[in-house]
Amino acid sequence: MKVQSVVIEAKDLTIGYRHGKRGEVVHSHLNFALCRGELTCLLGSNGAGKSTLLRTLAAVQPPLSGDITLLGKPLASYSPKERSREIGIVLTDKTQAGGLSVRELVALGRQPHTGFFGRLGKEDHEIIDHALEAVGMAEKASKYTAELSDGERQKVMIAKALVQECPLILLD
Repeated sequence: MKVQSVVIEAKDLTIGYRHGKRGEVVHSHLNFALCRGELTCLLGSNGAGKSTLLRTLAAVQPPLSGDITLLGKPLASYSPKERSREIGIVLTDKTQAGGLSVRELVALGRQPHTGFFGRLGKEDHEIIDHALEAVGMAEKASKYTAELSDGERQKVMIAKALVQECPLILLD
């Protein structure tokens, strides 16, 4: 039997929204582990809390209670840059990057791997090219994102997550 390494784990996790001192609980007592190399699908009706869970796992919003560990360390102990090396997330929110080309937006996903000035090297450009090919957007690399359909914009955001080269990608 092959032992899978756990990438992210939730223990007694409660997710929801804070309203002042009160919290609106969406789900509580969640326990699960996502392992390297696995594809996991979360199904539910609109408003069931799928996006809330994904945003919580990516530290976009805090949990109401419980523990989340990423690669064996508490998720809260990671800096934003460290988290961006480990978690990529594609949300359903409409991207407000109309002034950027497709290539420029995807290149932002390399930020965790570039130096202080964010200069891209040859390898970075190859990774970007590969991701654009993988999502079928290579021919539109020079187009402005404002010129894309919503579906094409989602493909670009998936390419941006791919170039992060992280062990966990969350797709909403």
